[in-house]
Amino acid sequence: MNHRLNAIVLALGLSVSLPALATNGINLIGFGAESTLMAGADTAFARDTSAPNTNPAGLAQIKGHLFDGFGSLLRTTDLAHEDALNDQHADNRYILLAGGGYAQSLENMPCSAGIGFFIQGGAGAVLKHINTVFGTNDEMSSLFGIAKITPGFGCQITDKLSLGASVSLVYASIEQKFFYDTSNAVFAGYKNEGASAVRFGLKLGTQYKLNDAWTLGASYTEKTELPLTG
Repeated sequence: MNHRLNAIVLALGLSVSLPALATNGINLIGFGAESTLMAGADTAFARDTSAPNTNPAGLAQIKGHLFDGFGSLLRTTDLAHEDALNDQHADNRYILLAGGGYAQSLENMPCSAGIGFFIQGGAGAVLKHINTVFGTNDEMSSLFGIAKITPGFGCQITDKLSLGASVSLVYASIEQKFFYDTSNAVFAGYKNEGASAVRFGLKLGTQYKLNDAWTLGASYTEKTELPLTG
């Protein structure tokens, strides 16, 4: 009886769902249709032209020629500013993201090469009509974004093991504006335009097929410094 009661309690406990919140920082949750639908859990599954940005070893699964294009339309839901003078939703309600790539297998080699363009991520808000204590209506905004072009290759080393690598040309930029047109003798607003950085980054990946049902994957991404200047 005790075992049956414990089993019932355990089943009820496992069936209780609790709300969960998660974020991926400024990084997108996935790249390409499959990656996004899998919530980015495609390190061992990468098999399309987004592989240079997720796990370049996945390029080895591509046979022949393959082109992918993808896009996302995002709508902000709770991006707002509220104070004694304002209660305003951000003006950038809709954000369009896109990317794509091309890959092909190499002749007489167990390898495939590809290149892709990816909007890696970003963050920011634009509020164009904020009332200030100086009686003006001014803008408060901050936009930061990262994009990159990533060529890579993947090779089938054995029937079970594949290895890959990719090199990224990473571009980052930021624009900010804080009550710039309200600047006066006692208040200094500011505007930041044209600050950007261009750097290279490296990614290594591997996939190992245990059997028809299980594949293990791992990837290493080099830290990329992005000092914004200009």
